Amino acid sequence: MYGTKVVVVPKEERLATLDEWESIDHYRDLVSRSPINKKARLYPYIPAAETQPSSFLIVSPVPIQGPLQLVYLEGQSDAGLPHTRGTHGIALPVFDLWNPNPKTMAHELVHLSQKQNPERWFHWYMKHWSFRQASMLERSLIPKRWIERRRLNPDRLIDEFVVWKDRYMPLSIFVNDVSPDLRYCKRGFWDLKMMQWTWEAPPGWIELFSTGFNDEHPHEISAHWIDGSAGVERKEFFRLNPI
Repeated sequence: MYGTKVVVVPKEERLATLDEWESIDHYRDLVSRSPINKKARLYPYIPAAETQPSSFLIVSPVPIQGPLQLVYLEGQSDAGLPHTRGTHGIALPVFDLWNPNPKTMAHELVHLSQKQNPERWFHWYMKHWSFRQASMLERSLIPKRWIERRRLNPDRLIDEFVVWKDRYMPLSIFVNDVSPDLRYCKRGFWDLKMMQWTWEAPPGWIELFSTGFNDEHPHEISAHWIDGSAGVERKEFFRLNPI
């Protein structure tokens, strides 16, 4: 187990902290340059008026280096979805301040670990799940229409494109490209062998990863397995096969 310190950023430092995160991951800039992602995030990305400056220690089963920074955002910022920024930042909707969910923090700690230790995580993905990072050539083979409709996720901006079993490239696509909503996306695959798009899970995918939660990237799959939302058996798998 790994312990680390989480600091709730004081009100007077929150805007500077958001700027610091942006200088590292350029998330908001990427959103501004993607019409569909910009349309899905019309509400301003701003800190909530309420906060509770403090610090606390937290334990995680994955390697994590702190101290970590926590900023509470307005409930509608990024559709109220918890996420990570930079390599040490956690952004939570303000309602989590009053009604915290332990699984949420466990989930976000996994994402920060992935950002801090990408080689270690992808070594694990290849060994246990047959996932690897996509090459620039493989990325270029995905048609523009799917690239432009994909949902940008701040939890995996650097390692966004992956290949499963040297053939399938999963992506999260907005269901409605006229009125996109971050909460309504669908996983699909670009088939590198057939050179075509499919919404159907390839052979063996559901048997290994099941369905019913975000499963468009190994970063998301592993975070759900570790936080327990994918079931006790899958959480236990990571305990027996640690990163």
